[in-house]
Amino acid sequence: MAHITIKKWLATTATAALALLAVPSTAGAATETLSVNLAAPAGAMTGVGEGFLYGLSQDGSAPGDTYLQPLNPTLMRGGGARVAGDGWIGDGYRSGSGYQARIASVVAQAKRVTRAPYHSEYVLMLSDLWGADLTQPGNAVYPCANGDCSNWITFIDDTVAAMKSAGITVTYEPYNEPNGGGFFPPGIGTQYWQMWNSGVKEIRRLAPGARIDGPAYAGGPTTDFQTWIQTAKAAGTLPDVISYHLEGGGTEDPVAAVAQVNGYLAADGISGITQSANEYIPEGVQNSAYTAWSLDRFAQSGMATAARGEWTNCCASGDLGVILTHTGGALVPSGQYWTYRAYADLTGTRVSTTGSGNTAVTAAIDSGKKQVAALIGDSGGFVGQATVSVGGFGSVPWLTSGGATHVEVDRIPDVASLNSPQTVFSGNVTVANGSVTVPITMGDRNGAYVMFLTPPGSSAADVTTDDAVTSGTDHFGYSAGWGTASGVADLHNGTAHWSSTAGGTATYTFTGGDVTIWGVKDHDQGIAGFSVDGGPVTYADDYATTRAAQAPLWSSSGLGAGTHTVTVSVTGTKNSASSNDIIALDDATVSPNVATIDDATTSGTNHFAYNGTWGAASGFGDLSGGTVHWSNTIGSTTTLAFTGTGATVYGVKDVDQGIATYSVDGGTARSVDHYSATRTPGASLFAVSGLSSGNHTITITVTGSKNAASTNDIIALDSATAF
Repeated sequence: MAHITIKKWLATTATAALALLAVPSTAGAATETLSVNLAAPAGAMTGVGEGFLYGLSQDGSAPGDTYLQPLNPTLMRGGGARVAGDGWIGDGYRSGSGYQARIASVVAQAKRVTRAPYHSEYVLMLSDLWGADLTQPGNAVYPCANGDCSNWITFIDDTVAAMKSAGITVTYEPYNEPNGGGFFPPGIGTQYWQMWNSGVKEIRRLAPGARIDGPAYAGGPTTDFQTWIQTAKAAGTLPDVISYHLEGGGTEDPVAAVAQVNGYLAADGISGITQSANEYIPEGVQNSAYTAWSLDRFAQSGMATAARGEWTNCCASGDLGVILTHTGGALVPSGQYWTYRAYADLTGTRVSTTGSGNTAVTAAIDSGKKQVAALIGDSGGFVGQATVSVGGFGSVPWLTSGGATHVEVDRIPDVASLNSPQTVFSGNVTVANGSVTVPITMGDRNGAYVMFLTPPGSSAADVTTDDAVTSGTDHFGYSAGWGTASGVADLHNGTAHWSSTAGGTATYTFTGGDVTIWGVKDHDQGIAGFSVDGGPVTYADDYATTRAAQAPLWSSSGLGAGTHTVTVSVTGTKNSASSNDIIALDDATVSPNVATIDDATTSGTNHFAYNGTWGAASGFGDLSGGTVHWSNTIGSTTTLAFTGTGATVYGVKDVDQGIATYSVDGGTARSVDHYSATRTPGASLFAVSGLSSGNHTITITVTGSKNAASTNDIIALDSATAF
């Protein structure tokens, strides 16, 4: 590229950062309007949907914890399907080597996921152990044939004894898809009800506390469910969990399914039974967008658990229903894996959201992580402009600083191999009238999107110290007269220190830059004094008409690098409207000492090193130092070397920018899209924090790939900050 060309695109006037997510208006263009209300809690996030049918290898070891643990699975379902030997059937309807091989698989899988660190539920599919897994011979005999249930009862006895001997707790599922034909050819009739009733009663005789789920019908709820519920009730064999499969044949919407089954239960005066879609997602729509939509709707449904169905690689491939891709003898994450991982990031309290058309959004506030996360999915292949309106910032004062919040939007494309989601926007956004509006170009009909809101500046760099930390580099100290509180959900780590003893003090000693002390503002709070390093005292009134947990009580300004001590004094005074003079402290955040590294700095402790073909330009007033390095040569790399615990890389986002990968200390490369519908100089391209203190590197690679809307694949680097 000629020097004059790069100079032309670098000199374009900058516009507001969020504009990069928007697309130009066109007549008749598809639009969706979504909303998130941070002030309207809707219950705890439970992880419903983070479950998998046949997700593990035969011995339960795959996938490894690296892939499984970040998902926080809540349900795993299996029974040794298609393990060699054909189960109970293959052994001549007795306990032989085929049955024992399947028992061994169940025990290995259940031991792994029902114990630490997972503590997940394991549903044991008894029909798989029997051998009814669609590979059974045509002359197979099914439980209670000709009214004789004795062999079925022996099978139940042996299985329950095996679970007890192994010391594991499972949920028993008597039969999978008995209405589906291939698994139970006799269908729903006399033989089925003899099998169901005798099996449930025998399990409860042997293991009175065991959970039972059923009927595990193929398809979503229909009027047949009401008949099934009434028949089981009359026989005294209602399960603990009503289960069904949202894979076609009836509604696929968890919200509608739960409401329908609840209606049937209520009509028969039944309560205390939960629901599980222990198979979901039809075969033809297994993509990131539909997966995200399903997870959003599960979160909003009241469903207890749900497991992703298995359509290929059945039944012990260890790839979590092919959301991990087999490549060269190893597993790599797909776009759908990252969708489940994004959903797992929705922790804490779910808040009220409104979808639009086939587009759904679920959002959650986690005050401990100081994060709001929202997952956006679509079940209809929507392509167009979405607008997400996020309101209610007054209820989460810790989310803003200086009238702004930090917004990151990531795209999760539906591809078989994906190192990480692609960040399409990251920057601080002004909060106006208690809300922000985030435009998102949903140009990928099969892709999902995830949005994170965090306090500006703190998401990548600030260090938080809980009030309960009283030793170490950064710590609190308390004089006599301070009480403690724990288990308070809206406080950091659920804890606080409080006092109304006049003259009492708390200290916070730390190493770094400026600091913010966080605590409670409420109708019974008093006035506190704050001083730094024995300097002048400033006073802050903690009174508020309504409770504000994790409110910023006081912040320093302009402190130099080094070790400092903040002293908080209980004055015993209060606002005239306050009912008491309590001071309650929750935590503190310290801004680190930040070093700026210009792209032209190629030596010293913090520096850039360029390999391959890079151009350099200078004399641009809207870039750090007026300089930039750029390349569109595939495979060219830049390495940022720095000392600290984190860094942020800045550059240009524009209509002709491409996709680069970023790798920290030689680790997994993460793709970042530098495209923008309007030019943004000095844009935050990539950030990392929480590293061990020391020397680190970030390697940036020119991939030669680009957003479909981009006119070129240039990568332009401006500067970095290290802290």
